[in-house]
Amino acid sequence: MTIDKQLLKNALSGKKDVALKKITELVAYKIYESQENLGEKANYIAAIDAIVQYISENFPDIPSFRERLSHLSKGILSVHQFADIIYEYYRENHFLDFEVVKNLISTAKDTDLKKITDIVAFKIYQSPEDKGPELNFLSAETFVAHYVSENFKNIPAFKEYLTTLGKGAATLETFAQIVYYYYYRNENEQSCANE
Repeated sequence: MTIDKQLLKNALSGKKDVALKKITELVAYKIYESQENLGEKANYIAAIDAIVQYISENFPDIPSFRERLSHLSKGILSVHQFADIIYEYYRENHFLDFEVVKNLISTAKDTDLKKITDIVAFKIYQSPEDKGPELNFLSAETFVAHYVSENFKNIPAFKEYLTTLGKGAATLETFAQIVYYYYYRNENEQSCANE
């Protein structure tokens, strides 16, 4: 029996399971205290994703996880120990999801992502799809966040990929072009399918 990731996400987001909720809060707080602080909501989402991924990779089912948690130690200490394990796992993997990447762009915490988004917004401006600066940027932010979160496991993998595209501003331009053409092509395919 495999773990239902959505069920586990719901358990982490709910208030019924006190131990899981506490672990999530502790991991989110550890992210907040780190250089990887993404903002309160994004930290919480990143914590949930890291916990779900860790549990699904290391336990056959939720009861096995609960049994392991009870063996670590008694009471609150086991929750703290498990939160430490998850945070280390998070640091090694830096899971990306749409909200995390979008936050990195909107807060300009990752300058490469921000510049790529600006380039995509400019490409939209130059296209027949131009809807004005604000909407162009929001569309570009959505495109970049979706593309990066769907295609890269973590920020180091994304950065490593960028190095394969070249150096300097040309690298960011190339990646922005990849993202723009990917969404432009998909949009055209969808509009053709709707006709």
